[in-house]
Amino acid sequence: MPIKTILLHMANDDAHAGRMAVAAALAKRFSAHIHALYIATPVSMPAGATGRAASYGFMAEATAIAHENAERIEQEVRQALNGLPYDWTIEEGDHVDLLAERASYADLVVVAQSAAVRAGERVSLHNIPDRLPLETATPVLVLPPSQPATAAIGRHVLVAWKNSRESARAVRAAMPFLEAAESVTVLTVEPPGQRSDEAAALTEWLHRHGIAARPQSVIASGGEVGDMILSCCSDQGADLLVMGSYGHSRLRELVLGGATRTVLEGLSIPALMTH
Repeated sequence: MPIKTILLHMANDDAHAGRMAVAAALAKRFSAHIHALYIATPVSMPAGATGRAASYGFMAEATAIAHENAERIEQEVRQALNGLPYDWTIEEGDHVDLLAERASYADLVVVAQSAAVRAGERVSLHNIPDRLPLETATPVLVLPPSQPATAAIGRHVLVAWKNSRESARAVRAAMPFLEAAESVTVLTVEPPGQRSDEAAALTEWLHRHGIAARPQSVIASGGEVGDMILSCCSDQGADLLVMGSYGHSRLRELVLGGATRTVLEGLSIPALMTH
C-alpha cells in the first residue's frame, strides 16, 4: 500500500524536531499528508523524581509547560512543513493510546526514542517505541535519538527476516521503501548446526516484485540475536532496518525472543516495525 498519510508524533520533548524533519522528507517523497498530533502530557519524567506527590506535581507542571510551548512548536511545524499538506491537533492523555487511535487512518507512524531516556537521565512514562507496534496494525517508523535531519532513509535496507506473521507484515509494510532502495539485504540468524532457505525464499519473492535483494545468513553462536542484527546493519551500511516487533513482556520474550528490546536499546538507524 502506498504511503499517503503520515501520523507524526509531536510533544514537548528532546526529539520532536528530528521526527518533524523526517516526516517532512517522507511526505515529499511519497506525496503524503501529515497529521501532526501534539500530545501535551509528558513523555517522561526525571529519573530522580520519587513518590506519588512528586509524580503528580511534575505531571501537572510539565503539562502546563507543554501547553505554553504548543504555539512555538506549531510555528516550527508550520515552517518545516511549508508547502506540504498537513493538519495539527493538540491532545492530552496516554501517548500510545492516542497514537494507536489515530493510526488506523494513517499509512505510517513516525516516533522516536529519547536520548535522555536511553542515557538514564529520565524515566519513560509511555514506552512509545516498545508498545505502539503492538497496539496498531499500521507500521511504525522508530527513529534513533541522534537521527540527522538530512540523512537519507531507505537507500540501503536490511530486513531482519524470520518466517513469521510479524516479519511478513513488516516486509509488506516496507514495500514503498524496498521498491525504491538501492540495495536490500535479507538477514536470517540461524541456530548453530542448522541451515534454512528462508532468506533465499524471501529474496526470490522480492525479485518477482522487481526488488534486487540479496540473502545473508549468520550463525547465532551464543550471541544475542538483537546485537547480531545491529552489527549486520553497521557492516552493511544500512540506513533502514525492517523487522517484526514482538514486545517486551517476559512471556513474549520466552516464546518469541528478546531481539526487539535489544535492537531498540541499541538502535542507531531508523527501524520500520510492525506486529
